[in-house]
Amino acid sequence: MSRAGREMRRLTFAVSLLVLLLILAIVAYFLVDVTVTTDRNISHNRQRMIQESVRTLEETQSILILSKFDPSYMQIFNQDVVKRILGGDLDSLYRFAVQVATAFYPVDYVSIIKDGKVVSYGARSGLEVDPSQMPVTPPGEGYQVLDRLGDKEGFFVSVFNLVDLSVFGLEKGSIYANLVMDRTEEVADIEDYFRDQRNGFLLRLFIAAGIAILLSLLLTTTGLRHFTRKYVVDPIERLNRQAQEIMEGTFQGEVEVDERSAYAALQGLLRSGQKVLRRMEKELG
Repeated sequence: MSRAGREMRRLTFAVSLLVLLLILAIVAYFLVDVTVTTDRNISHNRQRMIQESVRTLEETQSILILSKFDPSYMQIFNQDVVKRILGGDLDSLYRFAVQVATAFYPVDYVSIIKDGKVVSYGARSGLEVDPSQMPVTPPGEGYQVLDRLGDKEGFFVSVFNLVDLSVFGLEKGSIYANLVMDRTEEVADIEDYFRDQRNGFLLRLFIAAGIAILLSLLLTTTGLRHFTRKYVVDPIERLNRQAQEIMEGTFQGEVEVDERSAYAALQGLLRSGQKVLRRMEKELG
């Protein structure tokens, strides 16, 4: 009995360990999957936000500087400034464009760049920006992401657009407007949203995994023990008792052989031994 009990404990431990490893493997799979999915969702939505920002900045530039700008709108502005602009004073035009952009459009920084040099710039109130630290050449992809704007760190989208001065009767030259939009809060909101979703899912996953581990231990320590004893240990012990009784001559009846049982060979062996002993008893008697 002690030997059977030791083997039973070993079997229970082995099955419990395998079940535990299986649960941990499932948890690890979902952990990796939800982490990768979260990162993919953050990247996808951040890219969408960037594209929307780029489109907004491009639309702002096309209205403002100045390919689709209606000169009749100039009537609502300071007429002295308007006269200087219409008279070909480009410096006044550049300052005017910067002031209008920072005042009326979702732009946090704007600079007018001519021949690689900043000729006018401005930033939203509260921002101190050194134009010498800002890009002055268009990026290859049509936009670029900056991690700093003046004294503020964050997520900023910068778009360069070629300025068309033909509306004022001037030739189109190598003049660009660099428009920068602060998207730090929007990126943080995107990351917080998907990370909150991830953390909530992982919390539920760990709770479910904990419950599954407890149930698996319960099943392997009670259920496995019960069924193993019923279908493995008890039949073997019964065969042992029958063999002992046959040897002692106290066994009554015939050893039954169940052809569907995994122990049919042992049962048949015991029956053969029982017949041999009976024949020997008759011969000796």
